[in-house]
Amino acid sequence: MSHLDDELIAAAALGEHLAAEHEAHLDECQRCAGLVRETETLARRAGSVDRPTPLLVPPARVWDAIVAELEKDEAVEAPQQPMASVTPIRRRFSGWLVGAAAAVGVLIGGVGVGLWFAQDEDLQVVASASLANLQTEAPAGTARVEDRPDGTQVLVVDTDYKTVPDADFEVWLIDPNIEGMVSLGFLTSSHAEFVIPAGYDPAAYPIVDISVEPRDGIPTHSGDSIVRGTLAI
Repeated sequence: MSHLDDELIAAAALGEHLAAEHEAHLDECQRCAGLVRETETLARRAGSVDRPTPLLVPPARVWDAIVAELEKDEAVEAPQQPMASVTPIRRRFSGWLVGAAAAVGVLIGGVGVGLWFAQDEDLQVVASASLANLQTEAPAGTARVEDRPDGTQVLVVDTDYKTVPDADFEVWLIDPNIEGMVSLGFLTSSHAEFVIPAGYDPAAYPIVDISVEPRDGIPTHSGDSIVRGTLAI
């Protein structure tokens, strides 16, 4: 099944009317519908941030790596043909990515945003945790906090991911008293990366929690946690 591209996901999240076949796809595809809901949530949270902060812009080496990979693939597939320039592809993709982020109001530091770019070689792991299934106590993956060169801290989660009917998985950081908590965003794959909002120190919010959140429009924690682990800092 062919999924909707990023432009259509963003358009749907912004409330734009899609073609009938795309609307039908959203009705049937949990993956694409989940991405639309996540983008809508990020947009709402970004709208509540009082102080604007810069958009996350990928370093030039990320685009260079993408171009190099495209050139390598093209050389393998058609070595007898002259190499076509990929610069227009790079420029178009870059413009769409920044434009889409601005359109939905995704602000770095104000909300948790799944990172779309390759990790920097200079990152530093400052905390880690083993995750466990709260029902069976079986291992359920890992989580770690990375310091990035741009000054952000990122929670990296690796866990088994499966869809559930009419609900989504939300990732939280919680304090030891289970009183204060911050949502980092929704889990949409087995590997996910979330920027930790400024002001939330993982040392003060060391519990990594994944909850099942019904699609009921209520932004608070449902109380139905399925996976949890404590960061060792």
